[in-house]
Formats: sequence, structure tokens, C-alpha cells
Amino acid sequence: MADKPSRNIVKAVFFSEFHPQAGPIVSYQTPENFISRDLYDVVSVYVIPKPALYGKIMKVNVLEHSMVGCPNCITDKKYERNALIFNIVFVFDTKCDTQPFEPVVKKLCKYFLDAELDSCFLSDEASRARIPGMLREIKDGLNTFGGVCVAIDTAHSIYLTTLQQLNDPPAVADHHVPIFVNHVEDAPNFSWDLMVQQVLPHINGYTHIARIAYKANVDIVLVRLCIQHLVYFGVVKLIPIFQYSNVYLATPKLSTLLTDNDLQAKCIKFITKPDDREPAIATVFSVCAGLGPGVTVRDLCIRLNVRRYGIDERALIQFCVLHGLLRRLHKYPTLLAEHSDHEPWMVHLMTGQLCEDEICCLTGCSNPELDAMLEEDHHIAVCWK
Repeated sequence: MADKPSRNIVKAVFFSEFHPQAGPIVSYQTPENFISRDLYDVVSVYVIPKPALYGKIMKVNVLEHSMVGCPNCITDKKYERNALIFNIVFVFDTKCDTQPFEPVVKKLCKYFLDAELDSCFLSDEASRARIPGMLREIKDGLNTFGGVCVAIDTAHSIYLTTLQQLNDPPAVADHHVPIFVNHVEDAPNFSWDLMVQQVLPHINGYTHIARIAYKANVDIVLVRLCIQHLVYFGVVKLIPIFQYSNVYLATPKLSTLLTDNDLQAKCIKFITKPDDREPAIATVFSVCAGLGPGVTVRDLCIRLNVRRYGIDERALIQFCVLHGLLRRLHKYPTLLAEHSDHEPWMVHLMTGQLCEDEICCLTGCSNPELDAMLEEDHHIAVCWK
């Protein structure tokens, strides 16, 4: 990752809104009392501006401060004066280059707007009481690490970084398997420290999230948010559950294994069994090329006896999936016709939208048990993709 910024680039962060009776006010700020009433009166017309500036980056230089915000408005009859107008403003020294923070400010305001639309986060007194602590975490995280993750509630999390423009992490599901690809020290974890320490020992590239939550004795919703945090900052990636009954398909990138010396070295180091001789890269390529539709990992291991070459087959699959050399072919069961023998969960889950791994995690059924059920029931079709 890029170098971490020096401390205290962000001098302050404040949440401003238009109060139905008092007009523009500073509702919350960190540090407390940083923005005086006199100072705010000077800039309030830019912090809570005319409608033409809603949704646009606003930058104001006043005295020795440079302020960057993005005013937003939600129009709805449920609010007094039929609108909720707010802004989150970052304060810097006037000599500071604020450009890297401008998309951060706009993104943060969008998070708050979405949370209000989804769950009335800003207009509910109980939930908005969390804003001061969140602003403090955001300021500290950006100053110390250049990035931060803050949970709004169980459905929303804030992901911000100035190091590079990252996309929000993908949705994390119970059947996903996290695997380390970087050092956990690189991830800001102010609000996650204790939970991260409980979860980390169970991340091994083979244990899925539902199982991690059980072994760590942590609520699965919190584990998903924790893993999503680590994915965002590039500490872990998500791969499918490994089983010997899995089927994998070689991708066009597999050919790079024969030409990329750096990839070859990483692969050999990753897949060689301890105290064993290193396999030839041509052998590794042949093993991977032997996978395809109708061929399970178990079939390949029995046919080629891959361990005699010093290859750890589980590590080989991990490496190839991580680097896009192989992709998993998933089974999607679809109930074609409902029968009296079918359990309610089968009708609900076997719609062709959920893969076998998802169904097993949701029901507690093992993959062999589900496979046997699929083979016996002629009313269920399986799509591989």
C-alpha cells in the first residue's frame, strides 16, 4: 500500500444541518469546540448553501482554515419544512492539498444520505447520537492510516481511504472463505480491534465465515463486517469453500504459468509440501489443465497421484483461484415441480439462485448429504456455472 500520511492532516470534522427553528447549526464536531459560533457564522452560507449547490463539493478558505464539504438535501413531507439539509465538513490548514480528500468527503456524505433513506439514521435521535464517535473515528483513521472503516449499523458500513480510490468491498456471504494476502497491520481497525483479534486465528484459507463465527464465538453479522473491512484494505480475499468433490475450470490466464517467472516462483513456494522436493512447473501446469467439467479434485488426485510430485493439492487450488488461473464451477439446484415430500426450505432455497455451498450454510446440511438428495430427487435439476 502507499505510504501512510503524516498525522493531523485533518484538523477537524463537523456535522452541520439546517435546524427548522435555529437555521444553520453545527450539531456535532471533533475536536469539540473547534468551530466557534463566530467562525461558523462566517461560513454557514457556504456550508448550508442554496439548492443549486446540493451534491457538489464546496471548498472555503477562512482565516487559517480550509474547509471541504458536500451539502445534501432530502425532500420529504415527513421532515419539518419538508426537507432535511446537512453537510459533513473536513477542516485543514490553508496550505494543505485537500484534493485527495474531496472524493472522501463526497463519499462520506453519500453514506450518511443512504443511511437516512434506508433507516432514518440522521433523523432518529437514538441513532444520530453515534455521530460524534463516528466523526472521531473517521478523523483519527484518515490521519493515522489514510483509511478507515466504521460501522453505521448492521446493514451499513463506511469505507473511506485517501491512499488510493478503492471500490466498496463485495457483499460477504456466510459460505465465503477468507484467505490472507497481506499483513493485517495495514488495515485500520479502531472499532474492530477486539473482534479482529478473536477472528484472525480462524482465518486459514479453508474455513468459511459461518464456521469462523461459530469457532470464534462472535455474532456472524459482526464477523461478516470484520471480513468486509479486511477485504476493503486488501488484507484478505474471498475464495470458495474447498472440497475434494469440487469441480474447477482452467481460465485463459493459466497459460501465464508457463511464461511468468515471478508467478512460477510464487506458485512453487506456495504449493510445495514441507520437506519435499519442488515440482516442475510443467507438472503443475499439467495438473491444473487436467481439471474441467465432470472432473472433481478427488478424481484428479487419484488419477495423477499429485502428492508424489511434492504438490499440496489444496494449496494448489487456493493459489490458482487467488490468481485467476482456475475458477470454481458451482452447482445451482432448481426445484422443477413441488412435491408433497419436499421440505419447505427446499421450495424456498432451490430456486436456481443459490449455489450448493450457500444452501448448505443456510441449512446446516453437508455437501455429501445435499448431493445424495439431488441425485435421488427427479424433480430437481442442477445447473453448473
